[in-house]
Amino acid sequence: MDCLDFIEAQGQRNAAFSLEGLELMSKRAHALLTLLLGGAGATGAYALGQLGKPDSAWTVWALGGVSFWWFFLAAWVVVKVLRTQEVRPPACDGQALLEQSRALNDYVRDAKLEGEAPPEVLTMLREGEIKNLQIAGQGYKAASIAMAHALDSAYRGAACTPVWALLGLALARNF
Repeated sequence: MDCLDFIEAQGQRNAAFSLEGLELMSKRAHALLTLLLGGAGATGAYALGQLGKPDSAWTVWALGGVSFWWFFLAAWVVVKVLRTQEVRPPACDGQALLEQSRALNDYVRDAKLEGEAPPEVLTMLREGEIKNLQIAGQGYKAASIAMAHALDSAYRGAACTPVWALLGLALARNF
């Protein structure tokens, strides 16, 4: 194994790791969205079912507020996390590599005519692909971190639901 083989292998491992993180955040977001929508729908339906019943105004206010809050959090997850993102592939496509190799062959030919000893075309192509791997991996990592921060906000918001429900209930009783 030469140095470039080692560097390529590490770059591929890093890009794969970062892409797995991006996929994990997407799965977490879909699971949370399902939970929020199910909970919001259930609490909203129960609140609507209580309408018109004697002494149910506080229940309707509290559960209606919870339902609204969870629908809001679900919308947050959709807007901030589950949006389509362009993901860069970790390598150039074949046509781009072919064009690069032709340009590099011309460069090597000209360098040899001038008496220089340039590196091999394959070595230069591999070095370029290592840069592509690095850029792609950084993009995956940045996207997954942004998704994780938005998910953390949604989780904290969901965890605060009892506080918001009690505040809503207290406000409703004062009016």
